[in-house]
Amino acid sequence: MSKTFTITRKRASEMLWVSTRTIDRYIKSGKLSYKKIANKILLSTDELSNLQADYQSLHQQSTVDIVRKATQPKTTTKTLSTNNIETIIDNKMNTFLWTLNEKDKVIEDKNKMIFVLQQRIGELEAKLQSMIALPEYNSQKQTTMLEKQRLESKIFLLQDNLKREKNKSLLFLWVVVVIILMYLIITKVS
Repeated sequence: MSKTFTITRKRASEMLWVSTRTIDRYIKSGKLSYKKIANKILLSTDELSNLQADYQSLHQQSTVDIVRKATQPKTTTKTLSTNNIETIIDNKMNTFLWTLNEKDKVIEDKNKMIFVLQQRIGELEAKLQSMIALPEYNSQKQTTMLEKQRLESKIFLLQDNLKREKNKSLLFLWVVVVIILMYLIITKVS
């Protein structure tokens, strides 16, 4: 069931005969849900209707009690039986306890929601730290890749120089062998 949010705080305070500060306290305590649209706080129509019905029933009950007390002679108020008074007190206590239990349930639900949101915030903070570290990782990776390329080019140059030196050594060895052979041939002939 989707809620409709169309009533402003001022209008809600007029509907319930309370101050806008009281409406703010109801919002903060979770008694009323709201949406903020274009810097305006709009309240749920359904919740306000329910709250208004609760207030009206409370006001009617207290008004009826006041009217009864005002219209009845003083002697009749004394004749109220203790059973009636106890019943009224019990009803009011039961209503109070029910309201208290409902508030406890709401608070428990809110605490669970806060716990879940705190866990989610922790997860997101961890992700954020890894995301911030990612550019640092990329720059380190890039530096490492450049160093690897430099080392590979040095290795290639060293291998090339080694081949040249081997070739020079072989050539020099052949030249020395040829010279020795020629010397031996010349010395044998002479």
